[in-house]
Amino acid sequence: MTLSEEKTGQVFVLGLSGQIDREGAKIFQSRLIQILDSGQQYLVIDFTEVTYINSTGLSALILVAKRLGKTGGKFILAGVIDPIQKVLKISGLATLFTILPTKAEALASLPN
Repeated sequence: MTLSEEKTGQVFVLGLSGQIDREGAKIFQSRLIQILDSGQQYLVIDFTEVTYINSTGLSALILVAKRLGKTGGKFILAGVIDPIQKVLKISGLATLFTILPTKAEALASLPN
C-alpha cells in the first residue's frame, strides 16, 4: 500500500493505493493518528485505488470517526469500489461513514 497526501484549504486529503492488509493497515493507522494529533478537522480519504481492506484497516476508520466526532470534525471516504462498499455494508459500518463517489465531490462537501 502507498499513501499520497495533499492539503486543499482546510481539508487534508489522504490518498491510498493498493491493499490495506496487515502491514498496510499499520501504516495507514499510524498516519491517520498523526494527522488527527496535528489538529486536522476535515479529512478526505481517497479509496479510488484501494482494492482490499482488512479488519485492522476498518478499525482505523472507526478510530477516525470517533475522534473527529468528539471534536466536531468530519471525514469522507471517496471513490470506494463496490467490493469494499459491500464489506462496509455487511459490517454495518457504511452508516457510520459518509461515502461519496469522487474526491472532487468529497472536497466540495467540506469547508474550504
